[in-house]
Amino acid sequence: MGGSIQIGRILGIPVRVHITFLILVAFIGFAGLVAGGPSRALWSMIFIVALFACVVLHELSHSLVARSYGVRVESITLLPIGGVASMEDMPRKPHEEALMAIVGPLTSLAIAGALYVVANVLHYPGPVAYDHRPLFVMLMWTNVMIAGFNLLPAFPMDGGRVLRAILAHYMDHVRATNIAVSLGQGFAVMIALAGIFLLNMNIWLVLIAVFIFLGAGQEGQQVRTQAVLEGISAGQAMIRRFETLDRNSPLSVALAYATQGYQHDFPVVEGDTIVGIVTRQDLLNGLHHLGPQSTVGEVMTTNVCQVPPDANMADVYRRIAQGGCNVILVREGDRISGIVTPESFRDQLIASAGQPPPRPS
Repeated sequence: MGGSIQIGRILGIPVRVHITFLILVAFIGFAGLVAGGPSRALWSMIFIVALFACVVLHELSHSLVARSYGVRVESITLLPIGGVASMEDMPRKPHEEALMAIVGPLTSLAIAGALYVVANVLHYPGPVAYDHRPLFVMLMWTNVMIAGFNLLPAFPMDGGRVLRAILAHYMDHVRATNIAVSLGQGFAVMIALAGIFLLNMNIWLVLIAVFIFLGAGQEGQQVRTQAVLEGISAGQAMIRRFETLDRNSPLSVALAYATQGYQHDFPVVEGDTIVGIVTRQDLLNGLHHLGPQSTVGEVMTTNVCQVPPDANMADVYRRIAQGGCNVILVREGDRISGIVTPESFRDQLIASAGQPPPRPS
């Protein structure tokens, strides 16, 4: 996520803080300073940091369950409106998604329970604020609220994911997602209206509603795109007639060749062997930094990715989107039968968009 800073790792998962979260902490500290002096500012900042530590544990529980099902967790990022666990994919089996979703609110309730024991059984309520509110008691009730709010059936919140998992037992994944998205966006509109008209323009509630509405729409689109991709093979999306560049060609010659055709990305050959990949942007950068007499081999990347013709385009796209490969070579036996580029993938996706996604067998 752009604009975020990594502050550490928990069980191998990077934990990041978005710059807007740091601005929020500074703003809360400043507001406390103006309202009640240094002690209130310090207390306010301690509370918000402690609260978001609880949010990290909430998101970590999601991440660990997802990872147990083979999903790669890229990071946990703290935002002003909460935390986000960025995952390569989502568990596709309904019971796996339901468990991954429900464990977050359960973790928040477990934190609240632990704080209740410390504050009321062990009689240590924690530091007391300027208005005689104990820290642990405040955190306890806030975690109860976090759990309750996340259990609302507003996709893509945890309750909405549980709802989709239940629906997916009775219908295909895309239809279940579409229903969950519609309900989630309906809840978001209701939350926004409540924040505006019932709670005197509660800006945080409105921001959360906007986040839910946009998040639901975005994930719904991703699921629909994924369904289309799963019906496309690399052999269907590849370019069969493609040009290559010799690794010893000067950049000036290679660029003139590249700008006259339809290709943006080129396999680089040495003899009959493909040894790398170069993009038109690589050529331009090379001309700027190295000069026109430098060779294609000096600017190419040697990370050459290959797949068979029957490879699922959903998997191929994931490799392109992650930035690991600009061009995918499609190998059929001992020969390269085509290449998949971002442009050819896009064209095939557009061509297939009007077709209904394949129904699961």
